[in-house]
Amino acid sequence: MYSAVIVLANLMSAEGILNAESRARMDMAIDAVKAGEAPFLVTCGWAYREDLNLPIAYAMRDYALAAGVLSDRIIVEKNSRDTVGDAVFTHRNLAIPRSWDSILVITSKYHTARTHEIFSFIYGKSVVVRGAPADDTFTLHASELLSLASFRKTFIGIQPGDAEAIYKRLKLSHPFYNGKIYPSF
Repeated sequence: MYSAVIVLANLMSAEGILNAESRARMDMAIDAVKAGEAPFLVTCGWAYREDLNLPIAYAMRDYALAAGVLSDRIIVEKNSRDTVGDAVFTHRNLAIPRSWDSILVITSKYHTARTHEIFSFIYGKSVVVRGAPADDTFTLHASELLSLASFRKTFIGIQPGDAEAIYKRLKLSHPFYNGKIYPSF
């Protein structure tokens, strides 16, 4: 049994409706929670759309509620802006204070290798990652490789699991959190 199932977001519409890829991830995560694999379902993601002031993590929560997951089993983490943030903020804000010892991360199949490396580095131990069906293209694979190289470069010299050093580096060097692309965190 896992301490929690963490499901990563993809996209949603201007009406807050999850796209097919996000729904596939959610369906897999909901099935895991309903099967008793973990007591908690964690949804991740910020209010990234300029035309909607709704964190995608809340749209995912609403989807889980509509699927019959009880509200006291859903935890929303709305600080993350990407996969690295998903790992950093779930680790810092949830796993450490709650002493979670194992997690299951749900994403899309093409995204599993990068997700596994990022979460394992940030959590300081191997995690289990499952991939929901999704489009799988050469472009997606190329993007995954570039993103992974950028992740490795950003966190070079930091030991896996060093939560404070990882968080400081995120705020200083990651363009989604240091003010270069989005407002600084």
